[in-house]
Amino acid sequence: MLEYLQIGIAWGARQIWQSLPLLVTLAALLLALAPLNLFQGYAPAPDIVLASVFFWAIFGPQFLPAWAVFALGLTQDIATGGPIGFWALVYLLAYGFALSQRVFFFGRTVPGVWLGFIIVALVTAFVTWIVGSTYFSRWLPVAPILMQALVSIAVFPLAAKAFFFVRGFLTTAREGL
Repeated sequence: MLEYLQIGIAWGARQIWQSLPLLVTLAALLLALAPLNLFQGYAPAPDIVLASVFFWAIFGPQFLPAWAVFALGLTQDIATGGPIGFWALVYLLAYGFALSQRVFFFGRTVPGVWLGFIIVALVTAFVTWIVGSTYFSRWLPVAPILMQALVSIAVFPLAAKAFFFVRGFLTTAREGL
C-alpha cells in the first residue's frame, strides 16, 4: 500500500512540476491585473500571457498545451469581466499561428524571435480590435489596444529570458535566445 502512495505522490509532484509554465503565466496574469499603476497611467500593463503563449508554442508546446492556453484565456475573461471566450479565442489563434511556424522560429537569434513576436502582437492587437468592435457593436478606440501591443513588444525579451529560466528547470535540451 505504501508503494502505491509513493507512486501517487511522485506522479502528482511530476504533474505540478510540468505545469510550472502554466502556473508562472497564471501568476503573471494575476499580477498584471492588479492595480499597481506601474507606468503612472501612461502605458498599460504588458500582455504577458501573449508573450508566454508565443514563447511556449515555439520552445515547449508540451509544457503549455492548447487546453492550458484556453484556460488562461478563460481566466483572463473572468478576471476582467470581458465576454467569456474572447481572450481564449485570441490566445488560441496566436498559439496556433506560433505553433504552425515553430520550425521557422526554432533556433533563431533574439532579433528573429522578437520579430516573430512583433508580428504576432500586432496581428493579435488587430484581431482584438476587430473582434471587440464586433462584439460591442461599435468601433473601439485603437490607441489603448495598440499601446498594449507596443508595451508587450518592448517587454518580450525580458519575459523570454524569464521563460527560458523556467524552461531550464524543465528540460536539459540545449537552446538559447
